[in-house]
Amino acid sequence: MAMAQQTIIWAAICLVALGLALWRPAAGRLVLGLFFITVAVGVEAVFVLASPDGFLDLDSTAPLLSPWWVLERVVAQAPATFSLLVASYGVAIGLMMVKGGRWGSLGLAGGIILLLIIAPLCPWTVPGLILAAALGVILLRDPRSPSSLPGVESRSPDARRRVPLGNDRAKKGAPAS
Repeated sequence: MAMAQQTIIWAAICLVALGLALWRPAAGRLVLGLFFITVAVGVEAVFVLASPDGFLDLDSTAPLLSPWWVLERVVAQAPATFSLLVASYGVAIGLMMVKGGRWGSLGLAGGIILLLIIAPLCPWTVPGLILAAALGVILLRDPRSPSSLPGVESRSPDARRRVPLGNDRAKKGAPAS
């Protein structure tokens, strides 16, 4: 498959993910968490078994930023180890997204960071910026996420209780001092 076709298909998948994030943030968090786990295990782990040196080929297609220094100094020393670290990071952030709550927020932030780092590596990773936007939308809109805007506004009833002040402890009927 040509590079342009891969990029178009990946961009379409990212746009569908963004649409899901806008429509149903909670479902989007779950689907994208499972997606990150699937990609980490099904792509990264298989990639390291099939071609451990595959990460070293990314520099030839870098559109925005040449990762040559990192590839030469870090990845080339142990490409299989690097691939497995990237895969384990993907599994970890995917599991955090699936878990939800504070862990879900950390997983979403970790996914955004990963996508921002890999976007300039080759042309077909650039649409990952759309996926990063989808994760950002979920981070801001999922009411079950502690960092979301609706989650901040709709606190639990216990959080809205009035905090007793010194004068509130006075006996009923007694004048407050």
